[in-house]
Amino acid sequence: MRRIVPASQQLHRKSPPRRERDWRLALLGSGCTALGAACVLLAACSTAPQKPQAVEQPSTPSLGLAQAQPAPAASATPVAAPALSAWQQLRNRFALADCDYSPDVTRLSQWFAADPSGFAESLRQALPFLLYVAQRVEERGMPGEFVLLPYIESNYVPISSTGDHAAGIWQLLPDTAREAGLRIGGGYDGRLDVVASTDTALNLLDRYHDRFGDWRVSDMAFNAGPYRIAKLLGDSDVPASAAELSRLRVDAHTHRHLAKLLAVACIVSDPSRFDVRLPEPDAGDELEVVPLPAPLDLSLAARMSGMDVARLRQLNPGYLHGRMSPSGPFRLLLPKKQSRELTAALGRVSQPLWREWHEIVLRNPEPLDVLAQAHGLDAPTLAAANAIATDATLAAGTRVLLPGRGEESPKPVRASANTLADIHIVRSGDSLWSIARDGHVLLSDLLRWNDLTPGSVLRPGQRLRLQAPDRGGVSATAAASPD
Repeated sequence: MRRIVPASQQLHRKSPPRRERDWRLALLGSGCTALGAACVLLAACSTAPQKPQAVEQPSTPSLGLAQAQPAPAASATPVAAPALSAWQQLRNRFALADCDYSPDVTRLSQWFAADPSGFAESLRQALPFLLYVAQRVEERGMPGEFVLLPYIESNYVPISSTGDHAAGIWQLLPDTAREAGLRIGGGYDGRLDVVASTDTALNLLDRYHDRFGDWRVSDMAFNAGPYRIAKLLGDSDVPASAAELSRLRVDAHTHRHLAKLLAVACIVSDPSRFDVRLPEPDAGDELEVVPLPAPLDLSLAARMSGMDVARLRQLNPGYLHGRMSPSGPFRLLLPKKQSRELTAALGRVSQPLWREWHEIVLRNPEPLDVLAQAHGLDAPTLAAANAIATDATLAAGTRVLLPGRGEESPKPVRASANTLADIHIVRSGDSLWSIARDGHVLLSDLLRWNDLTPGSVLRPGQRLRLQAPDRGGVSATAAASPD
């Protein structure tokens, strides 16, 4: 029987080449299939004591992680095993010590889960992007903990910025992003593009793991920079124990960064321990990439896919002006149902018409074919662009999309500081005073509602309440970060 090496011994080993890692993961997964649920927990490479976990009922969609299936008995009729829940699949990919890593992880787990319903709500809001990142992590065979890294960085909010400040769900700095090949400028910011930035961030984490041979140090390098970590380590091996690694002379924030990642993973590993009920995704949370052969106006894409244009732009914040730059990229991230509707509708509108559309409001009733003729279109094209019937008579007040820019261009998209009416998402340059002023609240109330002091340090991505909290509000988890 193949000897399974504890995770505490694996963490500081140099990872084998990618192909070999993939082969080993495949072999390990096959072995776990034969041995059943106990082996699945061992294969997750965690040194934490095993906790009883009930098998949850199937849910759609999944987190994109491989599902282990028990081998049928040779003499019995094969019976399909119940599908693992999305969160159980993620737990099975956890590879670090998580809850048992250090006292800091225990402390931060309790802090994150201080408001269990609020913590669950913050994860629910993150689900669409979290599900997408989980699929990419699974494809690379990386530890599941890194699915939670954008939650630590930004609460999965694609925060915009100016100057040399970090941006996006991964909070990538401009220089880091450009060196990694992301384009910034010309109406497009690759750091805000969830597809492009996720690929870049996971490439960086993989590269750091290849260099240092330890996923914990990969996280620290992501936060502090690989050159700083390499200089501190020198020719020494990466310390195997948490206590030894904690003495590495990086900023305290970098050590806390790793502890926060493991703390959130600890809660996901055993939510009942923290009285947390994790949100289950629904079909609308599962996103897929729609590749396009040419630039497409986002208002047109929203109308043809049956989506609210604001929601479509939230899912595709890399495009800053409501339309795609001629230099690309040409793609959209959409829920699966809407992606199929868009793909079907695009075939009925010629590509030269895709780029620019504007909206008008009819003052009088108008047959669609008459309106189409007045604007140099055929009725089927205008009907497809507006997702209406070709023989419709449009009532006064109907909003209709027409080709061309119109009188005004859409305003640039920025991740709003007030994504929710009663929540402020901290951006670079914010202060407690400016947030209170812009939110029309007293500074004393802002501090009290968020358990802050006048000296509290804010960081981009934190969520601050702008009204008194209630049981249905967003968690103080997403408020100020503990220092």
